[in-house]
Amino acid sequence: MANLDLGALYREGLAAQQAGQTEAALAIYDRILALKSDIPEVLFQRARCLAGTDPKQAEAAFRAALKLKPKEAAIWQGLHGVLRGGARVKLEKEAQRAKVPLGSEADVRPILAALKAGRADQAEAGALTLAKLAPAAFWPAYVLGEARLALSKPATAPLEAATTRDPSHVPARLALARAYLADARPTLAEATLTGMDMPEATLIRARLLREIARPQDAVAALAGHGAKSARWSAELALALAQTGQGDRALDAAKAAIKAGASRVPLLRSTAMALEEAGDITGAEAVIDHALTNPTPDLLTHRAQLYQSAGDFPAAEAALSAAIDANPSGGEAFRAYMNGRKITADDPLLPRLDAALARPDLKPYDRAALHFASAKARGDLGQHDAVFPHLETANRLMAKTYPYGFDADLAEARTLVAEWEALKHLSATGLADPVIFVTGLPRSGTTLIETILAAHPKVAAGGEMPFLSRALAPVLEALRHDTLSSETLATAGARYLEAAHRRTGGAPVIADKAIATFSRIGHAARALPGAHFVLVKRDPRDVGLSLFRNMFPKGLHRYAYDLRAMGRYIRLHDAVTAFWQAALPDRVHVVEYEALTAEPEPHIRALLDATGLPWNDACLAPEATGRRIQTLSFAQARQPIGTSAVAGWRRHEAALQPLIDALETTVDITP
Repeated sequence: MANLDLGALYREGLAAQQAGQTEAALAIYDRILALKSDIPEVLFQRARCLAGTDPKQAEAAFRAALKLKPKEAAIWQGLHGVLRGGARVKLEKEAQRAKVPLGSEADVRPILAALKAGRADQAEAGALTLAKLAPAAFWPAYVLGEARLALSKPATAPLEAATTRDPSHVPARLALARAYLADARPTLAEATLTGMDMPEATLIRARLLREIARPQDAVAALAGHGAKSARWSAELALALAQTGQGDRALDAAKAAIKAGASRVPLLRSTAMALEEAGDITGAEAVIDHALTNPTPDLLTHRAQLYQSAGDFPAAEAALSAAIDANPSGGEAFRAYMNGRKITADDPLLPRLDAALARPDLKPYDRAALHFASAKARGDLGQHDAVFPHLETANRLMAKTYPYGFDADLAEARTLVAEWEALKHLSATGLADPVIFVTGLPRSGTTLIETILAAHPKVAAGGEMPFLSRALAPVLEALRHDTLSSETLATAGARYLEAAHRRTGGAPVIADKAIATFSRIGHAARALPGAHFVLVKRDPRDVGLSLFRNMFPKGLHRYAYDLRAMGRYIRLHDAVTAFWQAALPDRVHVVEYEALTAEPEPHIRALLDATGLPWNDACLAPEATGRRIQTLSFAQARQPIGTSAVAGWRRHEAALQPLIDALETTVDITP
């Protein structure tokens, strides 16, 4: 009977311990040990309770338990966790002789070696095995987290465990900050770096700041640190570029390259960051500097800058040079074919066919070449040849970038559910007028933005990335904490600072970031002066256009499979219908087919809905002469017309999987 009573009492102690009631658990364990002092399980749990507050007493309890159960690995591991210095080293030698895994630094050396050699998958497997043998040890959890970071896998859980077990281990804290950042938790990442002033912490902090629309703070953080290295200079180059400081960004990039940074990737990244900030002159200067030692990638990048500016002859010259330098490079062929109407006598057609015939092509190049050939065959009227090329190209891309509908559905449900918290918060932020143009890719958003850009009060920024960055702390607060009106207002202010930097001093900003569709409510609360224009187009035409195009690596993955595309389109419809119902006075819908058939009344309605006075220039958006940095750079320079309406009918049979999938009903109810 007494044993049963002690067993019940022990279970009561465990329950208290698991609930975080350490003092209550200790009191119960002490009562048990007063009755019977040689129960190893009770001694072990008592030691665990004491480990964080009284390591000496914990050591005594662990050693008492170990005498009773000398082969129990968990007791060895617990004792190892509270020892320091020579006592810990001595125990490690004893454990090695006893063949007991402690999960010590010595145990993980082969795992760390695999990680250093670039075999992160092998390191992850080794860390998982050791973590099972030593579940309470610091080192297996730490190296598991590092391996998962290297594999771009979620690493927060093991690194949180590691830093709990050893809060003083600096590399583990740095890794945890990186894991939080990868997990879209920038506020927690920044808090983790508090008090850490070493170079690595500064680099992580700078990257974090850039990713939440605070590049000027990243510049300040880097400038205030004395350490200089290739990574430091490269990070500074990107931060300066995001603030539109082209000359300084190029100087920092040169310093990074001199210190050992990879030349072409850094210069291209710096140029793209300058484009983001609206410093096109700076971006061109960076690429022109890079072209003192030209590569096919750099020539293609320069050509795309020419295309955005409407300088098609210069673009073709640069692309021809890129193809000469790399006759099998798919991206240059694709950019060339997309930039002009192809005729039968085009000298690059035979070279395109020759490139496709090569057996040694990389999958990405082969896909790009098939996209290029599909465009060329369509221009030549060889319509039966178009879809075989598109199907091959999209199959290759779908294999490289697999799509998961369930993840998009889960995120959509989360975003619309967040409206319940958002709608009760006051919109106290800056009320600068912003017009967000959103919709599916290839739905006509560039046309609508160009119409708005023709208005003298509007500056159009293209597909700006700033809203997603500025809202990152808002989403983190909604999902892991409590969101305040102040956090929303701060996000709005950060967005506006970046958007004004890119667009200049015009009274109204137009932003064609199509990802806005899923978080219209979030943006509306952060930016009280914002209007939202939702462009709708026949989904079969949208689908055909999506299937014809190759997107930046990893983006719009659903577009490479017709069935997946149909489901995604219906998900998009469900999300936008939710926001239309929630914010009917803030969301204006433009039907592409109606607009192109009869432009003036629909443009008048658009301007009225967005608070703009009528201006005749909006009827001729092709005359704006603006830069267009999207796949529609050529079409948007044509007058408004109906030539792109009902193009899907020519390929109806091939599009049947999409048409069938469009019958899907998607429920976004949380």
